[in-house]
Amino acid sequence: MSVNPFAVPGLNRPDDPLNPVREMKHTNYYVDVDNTAAAFGLFQDRLSDPTSLVTDGRLVIVAGPEQCGKSALINRCAHWVQERLLGSRHSARVFDLTRLVELTETKADRRRSVCRALIDRLWQAGAVTDQRLLELRGQPDEAYLYLAGAVQEKFVAIVLLPPSGELARELVQYARDAHSKILFFGESSYESYVETAWPELEHAGSAPPIYLTVGSLTKQDAGRFAHDRLRRSPAGPLLPPVTAATLDRVTEKRPMSIGELQTLLYGLYEELRLQPDLTEEVTYQYISEFYLRKARLLGNRY
Repeated sequence: MSVNPFAVPGLNRPDDPLNPVREMKHTNYYVDVDNTAAAFGLFQDRLSDPTSLVTDGRLVIVAGPEQCGKSALINRCAHWVQERLLGSRHSARVFDLTRLVELTETKADRRRSVCRALIDRLWQAGAVTDQRLLELRGQPDEAYLYLAGAVQEKFVAIVLLPPSGELARELVQYARDAHSKILFFGESSYESYVETAWPELEHAGSAPPIYLTVGSLTKQDAGRFAHDRLRRSPAGPLLPPVTAATLDRVTEKRPMSIGELQTLLYGLYEELRLQPDLTEEVTYQYISEFYLRKARLLGNRY
């Protein structure tokens, strides 16, 4: 039986973001869609020397529509920083706090929860041995200032922040909290909110935040993405291809994000690989019929 080419090794769900921090092989699965390659290049340029984080902490903001690849880009950037620091004989650790708090919590409660969790994980990782920092973990204003002197000399904490409906306002606070040895990553689905808060964000921390944006699929993105995944199919029964022209037509009829496209193609090829008789090519009609069948069963998921 053939393997679904849209099932990425190491992911529990077909629409989970790539995460090279956990799975090194994911570094080879990134495809230049939604402006993510340009955004990653901009990030590398703006933070060309990650060792500067030891003295000047930083905030990175990634903004764009839902399911456009923001989390995957953040994971890619976090992994790159960690590898660069380790290669420079520094210590670094990525702390993923994205699922830590609920959207319904107040901004103050969320900030306290993030601070507590970060300090607890720093302690568990052996990056800090100063008991005083544990006593301050419920007081973010004092804790983030104290943290710089409490952790190892050349250590940087790379922190992935949870999303929020009020993220633009929270980001201003995290820009202030990004003291020495801290790199915060936050994401927002509302570029206009971030841009409105930008004058304040730009001057809130010791260094200006790095602002990255990703967008919707362009005309060539869907075909480029599908070609990359299909060429990775291991040896075995050949699955029928889908052409770039067909995917262009699909995304023109119904604009979608890269997350939606991945979910659609994963489901379609999961069905195809279980069929005894395969079609020669995945046509527009075939995709339309599959989409309609799943939409009736699953509502708006497809």
